[in-house]
Amino acid sequence: MREASVRADYDSPWKEFLTIFFREFIELVLPELYAMVDWSQPPEFLDNELRRITPRSETGRLYTDRLVKVRLKSGAPQAILVHLEAQSQFVSDMEQRVFTYHARAWIEVRLPIVNIVIYADKNPNWSPNRYLYELPGTRLDLQFHAVKLLNLDESRLLESARQRNPAALILLAFRKAMETENDVELRFEARRQLTQLMIELGYHEDEQAHIQRLMEWVLMLPEVLEQQVQELIEEYKREQGTTFVSRLERRAIEQGLQQGLQQGLQEGFQQGLEQGLLRATDQVRDALLQFVVRRFGSEAETLRADLAQIRNSATLLQLFSAVMEASSLDEFRAQVQAALTQRAEDDIANGQTPNSSA
Repeated sequence: MREASVRADYDSPWKEFLTIFFREFIELVLPELYAMVDWSQPPEFLDNELRRITPRSETGRLYTDRLVKVRLKSGAPQAILVHLEAQSQFVSDMEQRVFTYHARAWIEVRLPIVNIVIYADKNPNWSPNRYLYELPGTRLDLQFHAVKLLNLDESRLLESARQRNPAALILLAFRKAMETENDVELRFEARRQLTQLMIELGYHEDEQAHIQRLMEWVLMLPEVLEQQVQELIEEYKREQGTTFVSRLERRAIEQGLQQGLQQGLQEGFQQGLEQGLLRATDQVRDALLQFVVRRFGSEAETLRADLAQIRNSATLLQLFSAVMEASSLDEFRAQVQAALTQRAEDDIANGQTPNSSA
């Protein structure tokens, strides 16, 4: 057994997970609530309100929470709040803290609240779900939904993952991270198996990209093993014909961009700084179009004219990030149009001819 050389940060990935896969998480852990929500209306993450209800003394806390407003299908109220908290360390006053957040959220937003606490610690006997006190003539009893990661049924998570619920796959990754904390070989094997399962089950390309990023974060590995995982992903991708962008590809693209910029600048500097910048931008634009065509097929050539209007290398680099996350050509096309629109508005505001600096 070889001890893992890198310890995963179990708290930080929760926020991204609960944001990206909020709907799928609710479906998995609280199906009664899932059935009530009108999912045609996007959930609203209330970051400002959450900051206002967080006590100043807890700004450096070691847990993650999210405050989300969702609309209901029918009846009153028309909207409610969902407060999600992920805790990976024992807290003696956990029940009181949930009540405090419940009360503060009610005062701030004045909507009914569902509290969900995820216990990601290693104590199987710690998962409080009730805050209660009683005095003569007064009784307060707040019950909230507790999800104990350690006690989740792994076979049920696997079944949900096979039904293509990405939240189940990530919860499995969190479980495996706890189980393999001191054995890097077992962690590598868990990562390999979950990655293979993700690809074989045919998750959507954008879901796969998010899942891979989260699994890389949760099931953190030394660089040499991380490289092996990425090579396995490339092999799986070739076998399955999937198109999501792996970390290995992303790194190669970023390195290629830097080389292209440097080459363009070097070739153009003899003609002056302005020509050097134009040459470097042309290199980036050509690389961007080639990558879009490789990812989405020859139809992507229709974007050539639009990309030709973009003469700012920073905008082109942003579009590189966009195409690596996009799940379809139409989604990326919308990103290009948004970039053109933004640049045109900036040019007008600066008294320039639109697209002169896009």
